[in-house]
Amino acid sequence: MVRAALLSVLFATTALAGPDEVSPETSETEPFTLEADTSLTMTVGHLFDRAVARERVGYLLAYWARRFGVKSEWRGDRVFLTGRVWGIEIRAVFVVQDHLVLATAHDPGTWLASRARDYVNRKLRKYLHPTYDDP
Repeated sequence: MVRAALLSVLFATTALAGPDEVSPETSETEPFTLEADTSLTMTVGHLFDRAVARERVGYLLAYWARRFGVKSEWRGDRVFLTGRVWGIEIRAVFVVQDHLVLATAHDPGTWLASRARDYVNRKLRKYLHPTYDDP
């Protein structure tokens, strides 16, 4: 049950990039946005250019899709995630940049926030590690 709560934190997010960071591919309406004042922001560095990082984030998204049925929709370098995990609605946005992935999550409260942040950081670091190879 704690894992479900952690995943709900991961996926309840706001859009991350400001107007100067939006690529021409993302000029269409975003699928969703949430209030920025009730969110957690996570940043994970990596050694790859944007294209390779997007591919590796895609491996993580495929895992979450298989495991939890989470749907993902790419808009330029942003990916929007939606679904339900153990009955809890989830929404998320990751922004993939050269050498950096940004994630923002709705703050679920004091006792879940650090666990959710740790889970997301751990998963992103795993999939963005130079020696990780998707089976």
